[in-house]
Parts: sequence; C-alpha cells; structure tokens
Amino acid sequence: MKLDETDKNILRLLQEDGRMSYSEIARRIGIPESTVRLRVKKLIEEGVIRKFAALINPFKAGYNIVAFIAVDIEPNKIKRAVEELSKLPEVDVLGIATGAHDVLMQVTVKDPQELESFLIEKLGKIEGIKSTETSILTSVKKWGYARVF
Repeated sequence: MKLDETDKNILRLLQEDGRMSYSEIARRIGIPESTVRLRVKKLIEEGVIRKFAALINPFKAGYNIVAFIAVDIEPNKIKRAVEELSKLPEVDVLGIATGAHDVLMQVTVKDPQELESFLIEKLGKIEGIKSTETSILTSVKKWGYARVF
C-alpha cells in the first residue's frame, strides 16, 4: 500500500495518542471524520496498522530487566528455533538478523532470577541454539515504535 500525506498524518496522530478520536484527528488534519474512518479501516485491512495497544513502561509495571539477547543457531534449525522463540511470552521483539548473530531479541522479565530461568530453562531447551549473548539495559532513554515516514 502506498501511503499518501493524509494517511501519514493520521498515522502520526495515532502514534502520538492511539486513543485520539476520529473527530479530533479530522479536526487537526482538516478533513471529514468519515474520511478518517475509511482511511483507518483501510490501514487496518492492509496491515499497515497491526493493532492498537498501550505502550507500557515495564519498569513501572514490575519488570525490572529489559535485555537484548543475540542468539546463534545451527543453520538448518533457524526456522524452527524462531518459531519456538516467538511463542515465549518474555520475548517482546524477535528477528532473524544479519551480522555476527543469527537472531536478535528483546526480552522483558521481573528480575535476574527470571532472566536466568529464561536462559537456562527456556532457551536451553530449544533445539539448535548454540550460544547466546545477553546485554541488560541499565536505563531506557527512549521508548518508541516503528516510524516509517
């Protein structure tokens, strides 16, 4: 789907506040509310908007560890390992990567013990994982989302 300026403006406003009403979006952009409704519906149908959700600060919600984990996997087992990793509730972001590691992911857990359990009991049981490298964030300076325009 090719996004025009109206689509981009709607998306910018929804990223600013996902609870913003269609009438408020229409007022700010200067278009009819019905146009906003139709555009948002199409953006959802086309998969541009994946879903509406609250962005939660894990530190305020009792999750004190946000970690990035690089994973090395046997080449013929990457697809299956990624499928298994994607099922784990602790995994927030997961992707196959280029560079030094096969897979990169962001994980959020409550404490160091839960991270250890995740690494040993969950990652350790996934067939094909050869090694992991974990980096824990000591603070977060920006929480964001995909901004593609």
